[in-house]
Amino acid sequence: MIKLSHGMLKVVESVGKVCEYICAALTMIMVLTVTMQVILRALNMPLFGLEEFLTFPTIWIYFLGGACASFTNVHIECGLIAAVSKSPKAIAVAKCVSDVLAVCIGTYVLSWAWQYAQYSLKMHKISAITKIPMSVGELIILVGLVLMAVFTLCNTIRDLAAAKAAFKGGEE
Repeated sequence: MIKLSHGMLKVVESVGKVCEYICAALTMIMVLTVTMQVILRALNMPLFGLEEFLTFPTIWIYFLGGACASFTNVHIECGLIAAVSKSPKAIAVAKCVSDVLAVCIGTYVLSWAWQYAQYSLKMHKISAITKIPMSVGELIILVGLVLMAVFTLCNTIRDLAAAKAAFKGGEE
């Protein structure tokens, strides 16, 4: 069975923490930007381009937030097996199956993100008012999905080890 080394776990933990800090910083930037926008509008001095600028941290928070949810393993799940079964083996198998499916689907979607990233870099699009390269917002799709896939794979390995332990223990 695949097992994550201590060094690999530390790297994954560090990347996950950095991801959380970036999301927190982007949230603060968005709050400050929206506050500034409201104040300027109240003073009848709108600053053009703020709405356009806000799309970039919004996209980053969306995809890095998904990666953070995968990192902390707090994404939405049904948990139907755990609700109807008290068997640790059945719950462990159901968790492993859902983890493996998540890794497969994530890998499949990742191939689309790779193609889109290549397209984005090739097109050299820029935003209309602020002239920010659109690839700044679009490449986070690939980065976020890669992080989601890595974190989900780590969770899958952990859950497979827990399932193996549940079956070795013979608990019913």
